[in-house]
Amino acid sequence: MRFPSRTKEVQVRDRSELMRRRRADAGVLRDLSPGTARVTVQLSFLPAARPPHAAQSFTLYPAARAFFEYPCPHGDCLGVYDLDAEAKRALAEDRKRVTGTVECSGTRSRPGLLQQPCGLRLSYSISVERAPK
Repeated sequence: MRFPSRTKEVQVRDRSELMRRRRADAGVLRDLSPGTARVTVQLSFLPAARPPHAAQSFTLYPAARAFFEYPCPHGDCLGVYDLDAEAKRALAEDRKRVTGTVECSGTRSRPGLLQQPCGLRLSYSISVERAPK
């Protein structure tokens, strides 16, 4: 009888710890973009994955950490969607909205297949609301 490897559990814990540290090290939104009142990040997974993943939405206010990395929703994937560059571009360029699609670069193990590319696509929208002048 084979026992499941604890390697994946350790990797998930390591990813969570790394993301926690990166979030703590990220600057505060009001320092990065003083005129910003709110940033809304909307995530939709494409195409409808099986099992389907619910859309996600995050709202950041001036006191929040300007951290725009989100873990892949598949429990057996260690991929991270890094939207930091897109969000900071939107904040720096005084754009109201940035949209795009990215693909998970993590790997997953599926029945009979070990360490295959995840490939779950993410459609994102980052909306920036400026404070009235």
